[in-house]
Amino acid sequence: MKMPVHRITTLDFSFKQNRGVSLPKTLARVVRQAPSYLSSLRRIKTLVRESEPDLIINFFEPMTGIYALTSRKRPPVISVAHQFMFGHPAYVQLKGKLFQQLGMKWLVRLVGARSTKLALSFYEAVDLPGRNLTVSPPILRPQLFELDSNPDGNFVLAYLLNHGYADQIIEWHKQNPNTKLHCFYDKPGAPVEFQFDSTLTFHRLDGDKFLRMMADCRYVACTAGFESLSEAAYLGKPLFLMPVENHVEQQMNAVDATRIGWGITDNSFNLDRLQELPPRLDNTKFRAWLNRGDSILLKTLERAVHGKPQQLEEFLPAEAEQSKAV
Repeated sequence: MKMPVHRITTLDFSFKQNRGVSLPKTLARVVRQAPSYLSSLRRIKTLVRESEPDLIINFFEPMTGIYALTSRKRPPVISVAHQFMFGHPAYVQLKGKLFQQLGMKWLVRLVGARSTKLALSFYEAVDLPGRNLTVSPPILRPQLFELDSNPDGNFVLAYLLNHGYADQIIEWHKQNPNTKLHCFYDKPGAPVEFQFDSTLTFHRLDGDKFLRMMADCRYVACTAGFESLSEAAYLGKPLFLMPVENHVEQQMNAVDATRIGWGITDNSFNLDRLQELPPRLDNTKFRAWLNRGDSILLKTLERAVHGKPQQLEEFLPAEAEQSKAV
């Protein structure tokens, strides 16, 4: 977007050994950086006062939720995230990890405080007007829809949220050298491309390159991030899911995706289980759900600004005409 970018300090997870979420480190970080968070809150209030926006869109950023909760006179806020499906009757229930789930529910309430919530979902579900919540398809990169999926891919594409999982990939590969693997990770200082051997290659994170390779692969093995799962499903790629340790959000994504038949889940990169996957996903229903995204998003924007849906021409004339043309 061609507009000024202002950086602020915000809440985030801390990881242990570049793999799982460390709750003690995360809490310690929150306490240590409390003064920075207060400064961020003041900065947001100043920016809103100076720019006078008609609407604030929050992509699950906690400081914006705190701003909405503590500011009486402010523009309407739309909070967009798949995490707002937590607690929805149609969403999965995760056994165990009660403390983590309570923590996530508290965070979700904080981020969505006093805002219109757009809950991104793999599937259609009823809206909850009493909670000011609308269910919407995932919002995915436009580059995805320009790709043609290759049904005859001959390699496995892996995406690691944390590079500490690379060792598991290497160990499995040593026992299965005939399986061709391409792996994207976030290792600091890693070269753009590192060829471990003739059938295993590591790539530095590159969104466009990753999407192109996803269209050409046979299977996707990843750490259960919502967007990655949605992109793979759109392309019809079966999923092997290994959610990040102690990351309850990813664990619930994995359970949700396996429940609707998108793949399988494991607690390590045991890629022997790839043989359990079908050659291709039936994604007809998911693609139809995605096609409703623009309409749902526009109606939610209108409702937040005007209090009720308006004619598209009254709110976003240019976008409305473009939508009609499509």
